[in-house]
Amino acid sequence: MFDNWQYYSAVWLLLGLALVVGLALFWRKPRWTEILGFGVVFVSIVGLYFFLRPVQNVLAGEAGQVQAMIGQGTPVLLKFQSPYCVACIALKPTIDALEEEFDGQLIVLRVDAQETVGRQLAQAYGLQYTPTFIYFGPAGVERWRLIGLFDETRLRQDLASP
Repeated sequence: MFDNWQYYSAVWLLLGLALVVGLALFWRKPRWTEILGFGVVFVSIVGLYFFLRPVQNVLAGEAGQVQAMIGQGTPVLLKFQSPYCVACIALKPTIDALEEEFDGQLIVLRVDAQETVGRQLAQAYGLQYTPTFIYFGPAGVERWRLIGLFDETRLRQDLASP
């Protein structure tokens, strides 16, 4: 039941619980201190969600400039995501940890499929769903593509082999 449980899941659970408590609270005509306390808790939970949600790399320019980053001698993991994609949010901690662990050995490009550059790249790479991960070797050749899930072991194996 809790196989896919991540810390972002707690945010959704807390937000739902806060809404139920809020409805019960406002049903009985609360005092201003109760309203203030509820407001602080609710805003904190919403803030936590925005802190955890996936963020794209700052990619200015055209898709061609982004594609030029691929094949420069360093492997590239291109992640297509959407700010409203629950799976994208769920995979954020894993991708962040891998990016930190393989700093200098792997370039992670997070692209919002709804932005201009993201739409251009989505068309170029045949994007259908988010999240989509495309791994390019050092020479810029696509080695694999995963849609909707991520295989950390596969990435580690590819980075370990020449």
